[in-house]
Amino acid sequence: MLAVFSKADERFGGGHARLAVVQYLTSDVAGYLQGHFTSDHDRRAMFSVAAELTYLAGWKAFDSSLHGLAQRYYLQSLRLANEADDRALAGFTLRAMAHQAVDLGHGQEALQLASSSLEWSKGRATPAATALFTILTARGHAATNDTARTSAAIIAAESHLANASPDDEPTWIRTSGFTETSLASQAGQALRDLGDLPTAEIQFRRSIATRNTEAYRRIHTLTLANLADIQCARGRLGEASENWNHALDAMTGVQSGRATLAVKNMRTRLSSFGPRLPTFAKQLDQRAAAFLIAT
Repeated sequence: MLAVFSKADERFGGGHARLAVVQYLTSDVAGYLQGHFTSDHDRRAMFSVAAELTYLAGWKAFDSSLHGLAQRYYLQSLRLANEADDRALAGFTLRAMAHQAVDLGHGQEALQLASSSLEWSKGRATPAATALFTILTARGHAATNDTARTSAAIIAAESHLANASPDDEPTWIRTSGFTETSLASQAGQALRDLGDLPTAEIQFRRSIATRNTEAYRRIHTLTLANLADIQCARGRLGEASENWNHALDAMTGVQSGRATLAVKNMRTRLSSFGPRLPTFAKQLDQRAAAFLIAT
């Protein structure tokens, strides 16, 4: 069930089947946790997968812009992971909390949470998991305007990922699709926040070129929007409009608060041109307005 819900989330966004995940947690999973187990290994395995499902409920709430609710699920996921003695999974949830914090503009808190994910999982996390936690410290350093530490964290994350063996990674790394593609997207966001737009654009292009766009449609739309935003800021409105149109194409059927925010940001960017906005960009703006009305 975790695999089914997770794959659907990556394709269709946090708003898709969110209440179904919550219902499954509060009915079936809550009952499983109160059961009797033939071994401590089985008990810990059950609590661990329950922590993953609770994390997923939090992630879906976060993606739906229900931030207070997301935090409550994340905290419960941490408690379940602690009960399972799964420190790496707890680090994964702390990393999600760091992601939420940096997106909401709380750079120092994001850095503290990302650093905690590394410390909490030390000696337990696989190379890819360590890379994921490390790239979130890069986001935190960038949000606090620390260029040197941001660059060092990106390099360290790439080094950890280079040592990863996909078959040896936990389910939550494989399901979330954390690979070179995702690392490039996060690195691009960190570099963007530092103001290094040329290098950020390279990272976003790298992410887009290597992603399985159908399986990970939501993050593909967000990465396209990030790339377009940078191209617009660099004065290349034609390229930006093309990628924003691609993002809108990919958003069909995706229920995501983050995707909606990306479209609103697009319209804000376009409105800054005023009467100088070219016809092709006006058509894009009209399309974005229709998308927002429909969602």
